[in-house]
Amino acid sequence: MAIMVLSFVDGQIANSLALDDRGLAYGDGCFTTALVIDGKVQMLEQHISRLVNQTQRLGLPPFDEVALRETIAKISAGVVKAIVKVIITCGSGGRGYSRIGVVHARFIVSLHDYPNFYQQWQKQGISVGISKQQLGINPMLAGLKHLNRLEQVLLRAELDKRTEDDLLVTDINGCVIECCSANVFWLHAGQWHTPILNTAGVAGLMRDNILSTIKNIQQGQYLLADLDNIDAMFISNAILGIVPIKIFNNQQLDTSHVVSIQNQCLNMANKI
Repeated sequence: MAIMVLSFVDGQIANSLALDDRGLAYGDGCFTTALVIDGKVQMLEQHISRLVNQTQRLGLPPFDEVALRETIAKISAGVVKAIVKVIITCGSGGRGYSRIGVVHARFIVSLHDYPNFYQQWQKQGISVGISKQQLGINPMLAGLKHLNRLEQVLLRAELDKRTEDDLLVTDINGCVIECCSANVFWLHAGQWHTPILNTAGVAGLMRDNILSTIKNIQQGQYLLADLDNIDAMFISNAILGIVPIKIFNNQQLDTSHVVSIQNQCLNMANKI
């Protein structure tokens, strides 16, 4: 049964936003997207911590964490399975790019349907191609899930015209970064790898959990040529979980290698 989209702005039910909101005008803010199961937000503390850390790194005014938690609990209550998105904007005020005059951050919480085909992806795997577009390099924003997502919008527009389920994207130097909205890992000669995200990309919460659970994953800078003759590959984010890649750039991969990763991370999550 489809969920009617429900939204709160600063704790109040709303379906509109102030025209002078800096998130709308400049992408001045950050966000996180969480999975809700049986009324409980998965990895809630990590999502809250991410929002706090991102607002501090971006120099945003602090948001009302107590009110945000209450709103998340309210919107998630009684929900069997859904997605909660939380946006923090710098709020209203300031002239042009300047934040002078801005007093309060604004938080927006919305509830959305969970794409049921994700469960099929987790079991059967997906196909991934290589994007023709490349990401810019920006150490100031690297790792953050900020509101300036035009690169991802353009990547998704490319994917919508392709036959693959997702696309791997590099930066302008040809270094592998991520997929359209997920982090990427691959197995080569018995060693798991994932890109280091100090110049571009989003450091996902599921990525953090995987790195803390599977201790021997190597992080580094990799070119597409480094992915020749890989044995296995998967993508991850907080909504998808861990999804095996069965075909990468027309190469058939062995998804059985990913099952052990899924099981190890599931066992770790059950212990928390």
